[in-house]
Amino acid sequence: MTGFRPFFNPATGEWIEFTAVSEDSDGQLIRFSWRSVPGGLITEHIHPRQEERFIITEGEARFTLDGEELIARAGDTIVVPAGVRHSEGNPGPGEIQAVVELRPALRSKEFHEAVAGLAADGRTTPRGAPRNPLQLGATFWHFRHESRVTSPPVGLQNIMLPPLWAVAKAFGVRPYYGRWDSRIRRC
Repeated sequence: MTGFRPFFNPATGEWIEFTAVSEDSDGQLIRFSWRSVPGGLITEHIHPRQEERFIITEGEARFTLDGEELIARAGDTIVVPAGVRHSEGNPGPGEIQAVVELRPALRSKEFHEAVAGLAADGRTTPRGAPRNPLQLGATFWHFRHESRVTSPPVGLQNIMLPPLWAVAKAFGVRPYYGRWDSRIRRC
């Protein structure tokens, strides 16, 4: 049986603990418990190939969905279709708790662990982008099907990131490191 330890992303102010991963659903779903601390903010992004669903269980969350601001409270569900730009934030004063689901799962587990791991290692800007351009290329190009920031524009990212990814690969910079794995193996 496998469990997962919660982990914190200091750049976004979010705690994540996986409750269902790709292997549990033949790749169809990833689910995690999500907590956002007051002041937490996830910058605007898209999930090119995934629907994202937030089921708010506690607190009040501020979302932007395709430029429109929404407030979600306990009992509300926000559904973000694939390809729709969105952001999430916690204006405070209390913590937000939710269940988040992404369909299909893709490599979302590893993506969330990678961006949180880089931030926890002190290797990102305050907004969570890797400081090292090779790490930026390695991680953000590798996980481009899971998540894309909207600034700089995706078209520009499509020009900038592949060469960075290729050079990163040549220098042994990986998009994901095993030390970030939140899986707890039990007998």
